[in-house]
Amino acid sequence: MKRVAVAAAVLWNESGSVLLGQRAPDTFYPGYWEFPGGKIEAGETPREALIRELREELGLELTAARIAPWLCRRHRYAHADVTLHFFQVWGWRGTPQPHVHAALTWQTPGAWSVAPMLPANTPVAEALVLPRLMVVSQVTAASRGAPVGSPAWHDAAARWAASIRAARAHGAVIAQIREKRPDPGAEAGDNAAAEWSRLGIAQLVAIAREAGAERVVVNGPPEWADAVGADGCHLSAQAARTLLARGAKRPVLRYGLLLGVSVHDASERAVAEALNADYWVVGPVAATQSHPERAPLGWSRFSALIAAPPVPVFAIGGLTAAELPHALSAGAHGIAAIRGWLHGQ
Repeated sequence: MKRVAVAAAVLWNESGSVLLGQRAPDTFYPGYWEFPGGKIEAGETPREALIRELREELGLELTAARIAPWLCRRHRYAHADVTLHFFQVWGWRGTPQPHVHAALTWQTPGAWSVAPMLPANTPVAEALVLPRLMVVSQVTAASRGAPVGSPAWHDAAARWAASIRAARAHGAVIAQIREKRPDPGAEAGDNAAAEWSRLGIAQLVAIAREAGAERVVVNGPPEWADAVGADGCHLSAQAARTLLARGAKRPVLRYGLLLGVSVHDASERAVAEALNADYWVVGPVAATQSHPERAPLGWSRFSALIAAPPVPVFAIGGLTAAELPHALSAGAHGIAAIRGWLHGQ
């Protein structure tokens, strides 16, 4: 089968909309909508091809644009096996013109008013809806292990809710409930209902939603997410490795639930890919209080570790909202933090 490499752009305007083009009648999949871009020619890098294609297709000059690598997806059509290198682009010279498309439209992610989407672009459109900001809980530690419902626990939970509200000032939020289990040596899933009850997982889901989190995921056994009505399950690197070692390709989750995996090195990235996770949380980028034993990656090593990811990546480790532009430039989808939302903004 013919193999083709393509560079494609997610062009963001100032109102937070992205540009889609409708394929012309004389092309395959006529009438379908796609992110603009085109074939990478021999001797070109994906970035060079993107700049050329947007000039030819849309009449745009990207010399003053901010261009960041994002996702790399593979799709097998009947006529070709296509690898698509997606970039996010902010700022350019010129007004988009439909030189090769039947029509152009600016669309708000998650509120698409045109259809159908080109098959290879559908997962990308879905990824754009994922919030860029993740707020991670640490209520058990912050309350020094106080019982759920006690004044100390409520005080710690209130501080976490304040972090969610602070993050929402910068955009949509996904809340990750990450509470250490009372018995670290217990097998994940053993007496799961009692464990998540002792940790107040259901209460924290409700608190996160009340504070304005658009999505809530639970770090723990997959059944926890389903039991408390969360939007997904997040696995630690060790939990993901254990699951894969047992022969699972992906946890059995209710339809529509997200699966996230923590990643610290290349071997853990391979595990996340094998489990077909919907997003990765990668770090630490900088030194952290929660994991002082881990050497920070820095932005250069972070970028190398996540290069050409198939799914959105959140950078974590000593970050605040001010680091979001750095994370995007390094190829991340967004940032995750425990303490950073109330400090250094």
